[in-house]
Amino acid sequence: MGGQYSIDVAGFLSTTDTVATALESLEQSVTGAVSDLDRIAGIVAADPGLSSAVNGAADERRRTGPGAVQHGGAVVTAAGRVALAYVQADDDMASTTSGTEASVALPHTPGLGRREALVQ
Repeated sequence: MGGQYSIDVAGFLSTTDTVATALESLEQSVTGAVSDLDRIAGIVAADPGLSSAVNGAADERRRTGPGAVQHGGAVVTAAGRVALAYVQADDDMASTTSGTEASVALPHTPGLGRREALVQ
């Protein structure tokens, strides 16, 4: 098998913690912005033309802002699950390999030094 694969668990946790903190901040900003949009819509509600224009401009933001936060959270959660599965599989492989190595008998290889080369 060619390359080696590994996960820097501490680095991963640090990165996901930073992203989660940023998502919390984004969620607060989005909540504040949506609240402000609702207040503006209430202020201009008496003018149908202006109300329609404000709501038309704000409707997509009401959907995409919270949606971006939810999507970001889902990405962080999925990445965490993948990293956990990788680490668990790596641990399983290490324990299986350790047990196998202890019970493997080296084949008889004729010729000087071949058996010793296999041991090293």
